Amino acid sequence: MPSFGRSLTEIPPSPLVAVERLLRAHGHEVPVRLHQGKTVFPPCAEPRTWDRAEFGIAPHEHAPPVGVPALRERLAQTASARRGLPVDPERILVTAGATHAIAVVLHAILSPGDDVLVLSPQWLFATGLVHAAGGVPREVPVFLELSEDAGFDFVSVVEAAVGPRTRAIYFNNPNNPTGYRLDEAQLAALTALAERHDLWLIADNAYENYDFSPDGFTEPATVGAADARTFSVHSCSKTYAMPGARAGYLISPPGCTEILTKWSLHTLYSVSTAAQFAAFEALATAPEELAARRRLAAQARDLADGALEIPHTRVAGGLYTFLDLRAYRDGDGAGFVRRCAEEGVGLAPGEVFGAHCAAWARLCFTAAPPQAVREAVDRIHKVYQEGAA
Repeated sequence: MPSFGRSLTEIPPSPLVAVERLLRAHGHEVPVRLHQGKTVFPPCAEPRTWDRAEFGIAPHEHAPPVGVPALRERLAQTASARRGLPVDPERILVTAGATHAIAVVLHAILSPGDDVLVLSPQWLFATGLVHAAGGVPREVPVFLELSEDAGFDFVSVVEAAVGPRTRAIYFNNPNNPTGYRLDEAQLAALTALAERHDLWLIADNAYENYDFSPDGFTEPATVGAADARTFSVHSCSKTYAMPGARAGYLISPPGCTEILTKWSLHTLYSVSTAAQFAAFEALATAPEELAARRRLAAQARDLADGALEIPHTRVAGGLYTFLDLRAYRDGDGAGFVRRCAEEGVGLAPGEVFGAHCAAWARLCFTAAPPQAVREAVDRIHKVYQEGAA
């Protein structure tokens, strides 16, 4: 048969699927799936039909490639309120979730062989998306170091990784999987670095509603002169608990909409009209409801933090803590994940979040009700005690 061109052969399939297979293989009727990045919250919008007058487009009609005007307007209003600055709807591209948004950006800004610095540990599909766009991901370990030492000079480490082919820096904040949060001063320093080297910033804001710090979420694009070079990625999956809708959006720097729309057009044409309507309705969720969900997530964080006897990262935001398994059988994180699966608990292996994370595992503390999380932690402790040094 004919050969393939550029491929993702070096990228493994989704590790979360592999964990599901492990859970099924051991026959647990009700496994606790703490490997998944989920919440137990109900969705903010349920599927329903509507007429054309309500949304400006009927359910059977395909949407414009940039997104339905009514949705873009509502997204702009939401973003303006969050930023405290007006956001032009023309800068907004509706996407099939954050994954599609990041892919569109990478295809637009990269030429084959260009580098993207990925602040690590990172969301597990970030490096694969860079590969898929013809780029070269360069993991820059910073979040574990920051978690252990607030004075760690992460900007110098990132700057040392900048090379002649570097085009962008990708980061998510609050960080998945560590729960570390870059504050405004750190974001300003990162922006200054990007200005010095004329780099793009790709800010993955998937966990914007789950920043537990007293100051709350800081939109990276609002810090200093970041807006001119920051692609702001947003998802309905976490904030509005509707991952199945595959709805998200991208706020681009001024003057970038046309090229991004071209890439979206030639990869997807347009996001499902039904998904866009679901997002439109979800955006009407009262701020008080979103704040209540944030409090519940913080309570789940506190429960996990208090129950865990295994060393783990302190969480300032997001839905995860990262378990430090360096004392478990010489840092055999993958083996620990397999043993937990045998006990009916799913964890995500640390190695998929960074090449330096093999001795770690990710736990999502909102993926199951509190009592189930508490019981799962007991099982996790049993496994850890078997192999702890």
